[in-house]
Formats: sequence, C-alpha cells, structure tokens
Amino acid sequence: MAQLNASSYASRTKELLGLVNQLHALGAQGDIDLPRITVIGNQSAGKSSVVEAISGINVPRDAGTCTRCPMECRLSSSPGPWQCRISIRREYDKHKRLDDIREIPFGDLITNKAEVELALRRAQLAVLNPSIPIPKILKSSVDELNDWSTQSAQQVPFSRNVVCVDLEGPDLTDLSFIDLPGLIANADNEIVQLVEDMVVSHITGNCLILVALPMTDDIENQKALKLAKTADSLGQRTIGVLTKPDMLSAGSTKALDLWLNVIEGRRHPLTHGYYCTRQPDDRDRSNKISTTDAREAEKRFFSTTAPWSKSSRKERFGTENLISSLSHLLVSIIDATLPKICNDAQKALADCRRDLARLPPAVHDEPATHVLKLITEFASEVKGVIKGRSDASTLIQENRAAFRALKIAIRSCAPNFVPARRTEIQPASVLSLDDEDDDMRLVTEKPGSRFTLTDMREHINRSITRELPNNVPFDAKAALILRFQETWPDATAACFSRVETNLARVLFKYTEENFSRYAVLHGHMKTFLTELLARRKTLCQHILDETLDTERTPFTQNTHYLEATTEKWLAKYKDIRSGKKDLPDEPRVKRQRVKTPPPLPHQAPQNGVFGAGSQQFPFIIDSPATGGNPFAVKAAPPTPGAPFTFGAPQSAFAPQQQASNSSAQPGFGPPWVQPAQPQSTAQEVQEALAMLAKIGYHVTEEDLGKLNPADEYEVELKVMADVRGYFQVAYKRVIDMVPQFIDQVFLIKFADELQSFLIEKFGLGTATASEKCARYLAEDGVIVARREELLGKERRLNSVQKELFSFGIPEE
Repeated sequence: MAQLNASSYASRTKELLGLVNQLHALGAQGDIDLPRITVIGNQSAGKSSVVEAISGINVPRDAGTCTRCPMECRLSSSPGPWQCRISIRREYDKHKRLDDIREIPFGDLITNKAEVELALRRAQLAVLNPSIPIPKILKSSVDELNDWSTQSAQQVPFSRNVVCVDLEGPDLTDLSFIDLPGLIANADNEIVQLVEDMVVSHITGNCLILVALPMTDDIENQKALKLAKTADSLGQRTIGVLTKPDMLSAGSTKALDLWLNVIEGRRHPLTHGYYCTRQPDDRDRSNKISTTDAREAEKRFFSTTAPWSKSSRKERFGTENLISSLSHLLVSIIDATLPKICNDAQKALADCRRDLARLPPAVHDEPATHVLKLITEFASEVKGVIKGRSDASTLIQENRAAFRALKIAIRSCAPNFVPARRTEIQPASVLSLDDEDDDMRLVTEKPGSRFTLTDMREHINRSITRELPNNVPFDAKAALILRFQETWPDATAACFSRVETNLARVLFKYTEENFSRYAVLHGHMKTFLTELLARRKTLCQHILDETLDTERTPFTQNTHYLEATTEKWLAKYKDIRSGKKDLPDEPRVKRQRVKTPPPLPHQAPQNGVFGAGSQQFPFIIDSPATGGNPFAVKAAPPTPGAPFTFGAPQSAFAPQQQASNSSAQPGFGPPWVQPAQPQSTAQEVQEALAMLAKIGYHVTEEDLGKLNPADEYEVELKVMADVRGYFQVAYKRVIDMVPQFIDQVFLIKFADELQSFLIEKFGLGTATASEKCARYLAEDGVIVARREELLGKERRLNSVQKELFSFGIPEE
C-alpha cells in the first residue's frame, strides 16, 4: 500500500479525487454529473460496517441515530498524523434546491477517532434541525441529543442535506464515497418513498453503485439490488459487497454454494463483480477492536473457512481488496470523464447566462427615479409609433386601412340616380364619373337604391309649398342630401372604433413588454392608459359628432368644384338619356382633353348651377328663407295662356307628345333601346372641339352633352345633377376631416399628453413618491426566485471553472 501511495499514480489519484471533492463542496453535483461512489443497502444489511471498514471510523448505530441524511466521506492518504474535519453542506431548503451552496465547518478539528461518532451524531442533528443554533448543539449533552433526535425523527425523519467528513492519515487510501440512509420497509409509506427517492436520485448518472448485500437474505429479494438494476440495467456501474458471511453455518451448503457462484461470476454477473467482507461483530466492537486487528481477523476468516478458502477468486475477498478496487475504478472514471466534465461545466454556464439574459435585470436605482425612467422611455416609444417611425409603421398602416374603409363606406352612400322613368327599361347604374380614383371600383350598387326620374318627379311634387312656378323647393334637395348622410355616423363610428382598437393593441403590447415584470406597476399602467384612452376618445367623439351634425346643413365655398362636378353629372345623365354613353361598368378609357385658351377678357363667366346668386354670395348656399333658391332650375318661360305644370318646361318634349313618344311605334322609346346610331370617332370629336374653339367656343367633350335636345325631365335631371354634385363636395370634405380629427385629436394628442398624464397619475414629484414607487416596482415572486436561482448557479459554475482552470484545464 505504501509503495502504491508513493507512486506517481498515487499522486495523480490524489489530484483527481481532490478536484472532484472540491467540485462536490461547491455544490456542482446539481449542475453537472460528477463521478462518485454511492453506498446503498437495505436497513440492517451491514452497510454501516462496510462504511466503517473503508473509512476507519465508527458511525452512529443506536436506534434513532442511524444514518438519516447523506454522509460524504473523503479519504486522503498523508504522511502526517490522522485527523478528521466535519462540515455541513446545505443544498436544499424544505421545497427546493438552494441558490447559494457552501460547506460550513462543524466543530473543531478532530484528532481522536473515538470522538468522531459523537461528532457525527451532533452534525446529523444539526442537519435535521436547522432552527437549532450550531453552537448550542455542539455544547449539548448526550441526553439532550437523544431528546432532540427523538423529536426530529417525528418532525423531519430524513434530509437531503449532507454531512461531510474529511479524513487524512497514513493508513488511508485516496477515495471518496457517499453513504445514504438504508432502505426501510416497516414505516409509513411516505417515509419509505422519501428514502427510496433519495437513493434513486443519487445512483443515476456517472455513479458507481456500491450495494451492501447481506448473505443471510436471498439475493433475489433485496430491494437495494433491484433499485441498482433499474438505474444500471446492464450492470456496468454496480459493485456488490457481500456482508455477514460469518453468519452462514457450515451446514448451509446450498446457500454457501449459491453465494460462491455469485462471487466467482457464475450467477447474477456484474461488470465489476462482487466483493465479500467480514466485519467485526457487536462483541468485537464492544471490545473496541482496532482497524488493524479487524483486518487481520478478516484475512484469517477467509483463509480458513470453506468454501471461501478454496475459491479461485482470492482477490474478491477482504476489505483491503475492495478499497483498492474502488479507488482504482473511481480514479479511472474521473480521468476518463474529465473532458466531459469541463464541457458540461462550460455548457451549463453558457445556458445559465443565456437564461439570465432573458430575465430583466434587478433594479438598483432609486424607485421614483426608475419609474420616471420607465415612463419616459415608454411614452417616447409610443409617441414614435403613433407619429410614425420607419421601423414601427404597423399602426400607421392599419389606421390608413381604416381611413380607406371609411372613404369607401362614405362613397357608397352616394345617391343612385337613374336617368330613366320607372316604367322604362332601366339602364345600368351610374355610380361614378370617368375620372374618379381606383377605389371606386369597390363601390357596388345596393339593392333597392335606385332613384328614377319618376321617383324624382314625385319627390319634387311632394315638396312644393309656396314656390313660384318652375322653382324646385330647397327642401326637396335638402331632404335628398340628408338621405345620403344617414349612414355617415355609423361609418365614422366603425372607423374610429377600428383606430381605437389598433392603438389599444399597440399600447398594451408595449405595456406587456416594458412593465410585465412589475405586477403592481403593470396593473396600474393598464388602468391609467385605459383612462387616458377614454378621455381622448370622448373629446374626439364630440368633435366628430359636431362635424357630422354640421354636414346636415348644405354649405360650401368650393363653388368651382361644385359647378364643375354638377355639370359633369348633368352631361352624363343627358348622354345616357340620349343613348350616347357606354355602359358605366365597361372599362373606362381616359379621354384626351382639348387644351383651349382661357376666355377672352370681354367674355363674361357663365352662371354656375346655383344661378347668378352663387356669384353674388359665394360663401353660403341660399335657402328660401334668404329670399333666393340656389338649387332652382330655370326653365324656358311658359307660353301665354297655357296651363302651368311643375317640372315640364316647354320644349320639343311637351306633355302632349309624351304619350305618342312612349308608344310602341317604330323608332320611339327610351334612347338606350333605340336602334344603334353611328357613333362619332374620337378623332371626329376632337376635330369638332377644335373647330368650336377656333370660333370662340371653349368647351370640353363632357360639355357636348348639353347640345342634346331638351328633355321632358330636364328639371328632374337637373336636380339629380345638383344633389349628386353636392354629394361629391361633401364626400371629399368628410373623408378628409374625419380622419384628420381622429389622427390629431385622438392619436397625436394622446401621444403628447401621455408622459405628463402618467407622471401625474403615479404621483412622481410628491413627498411619498419614493415609497409608492417601491411598491410599484415589487417584482413577481416567480421572477425574483428564478433570478436568484440563476445567479447562485452562475456563481457556482464560475467557481467550478476556476477550479478546473487551476487544475490545469484551460478555459475555452
């Protein structure tokens, strides 16, 4: 043994075991799979005797003081005198693994082996009763220890925390192992399962399993061996230690032969086989037999007792052979797995740091200052999103989609005037002019929305009160204007609601990202944001309501656009009446306009659709109450003596001719069902326009429709054009104003007020701000616990890295 310890191999053994022992002391076993030897066995299987034989110390054996927590023995050969130091390593509290694991020295250095057993009883009691101060336990009497042991056995029968025993001496072999509580059967199911779970957790992974097997029991029925087979199904990590061979009588030949076959590998084979030991009995221990005498007695027993003395596997008998084999096996495993230990430690540290990076850092600032910082950053981020940043344009794009939907909804409310009588074959609907934008392709005809010339004549007749002949009542047009505005409030509300939803979604998304770690602050933030949203919504809704209410009174100063649009619609209606217009749902072709010079100075401007009054009063639309009728259509004066009929100006289409024109005679009927007439080519039209311009008539292609002969429904067509033209003015105004008010009064104002509003709500700047903010910043307990766990793990793994580096393994 001395020669072995003096060799370079012994030096390497000491270094490797020292490294692993230090890693265990740091608590690294919970983070990386360290090589180890674990001793297990059923209760009263002779396990404690094996531990005593290997370590050379006595362990507690009295009832109530047997092994009730793991004991880690670390043996080291040294030329100096024998000594022992005991420490406690707390790895767990009642519910979870501790973040900060370290070994705490327990008592003074022991130099007398006789004092070890009592010191171990005290240390085990301290592990089971962490509430009792260690100095008090160290000074307690044996009777007090017994009382506490009895009480703790009822309250905390077992613990996963570890009693560590460091032994040095000239007669020791470099070795370390963990002794676990014996498996029990006669106890509450909860206690039985607790011990079994502890054993299973220690024998998984990179572990040599040393199983104590009493030869007085059938090997098939020993629970410890069953657990070892479950964890090591191939038997590559398990070593059997047969105990109590002296309790088999010479007459038990069957049992003796069975166990000899086991030792020699013919039954229940294991890769590392079985060892048989004979330990002192109760009489020897009471006589305080020395370790040397015990080993000599063991050698005599195996050399003189059959069938052991006749076995071909002499190296399988005796404690010294067992210790030597265990030391070699453990060192070889450590040496082989050292690169993996380094890689596992580096990976565990990298994973730990990555998990830490995913958690928000702990707050070290003054509470009110930190809350102000969070609010300022949040308000700045929200303002950037609302006002539009290139890297955060989603909200702007979503709101634009909502405004476009409003535009289409408002445009869909346009009156669907059809320039045909109710009894005539209906032409296709006229939904838009040729030069409107592409969004109008989404506008479709609504069922039952057609308003014919017959409907218009009836509507005008119902509206007549005190008007002069050939004057259309103002209320007739006003009623039609109000009719196409009926759905505007709903369309506006839908748009506003969509924008509000978009903003709320963005707000609460950023709130979750910035404040979720602070449960109290997060809740208050959502409440305050909801309050500010409601306040801005109320103010904006009031303005929108007022805007739509104002639209109920016809008004515009945009007379040029109104006149131009009205004339276009009138020409379009007349073209359809005359059969010269293609169906509106056919593809539209942009027609080239003839560029005509501006009118000469001596030419007076023509009156617009509102008559001469529109030139005199350009800021309002006259109503009957002001003495004028801006929607009046001036027809040719009636023939003297002829009876007056509303809406039937004297023309080539007199009422007396209507019946004959509407009869089924060849060549008569609605123009769109007449035989096809030759259509002028585009070139001919342009040539005609050029000739007219040459002689001083500056007109466009749309103006050519005015050259059509007078229609018996001239008044009705004119009212249709007036109302349709005004719709275009009001529609373009509303689709700009509503989005602008929503954007400016709701969105932009919200962003501008957000920071000051939150500062006021959280009471920053008040005398109690710091105290309140400390409560706001109280983090979720789960996050705090997880951060502390990871920080503790990082500290452990950093220490492991330093130990590995000190050992001569460079960091990658």
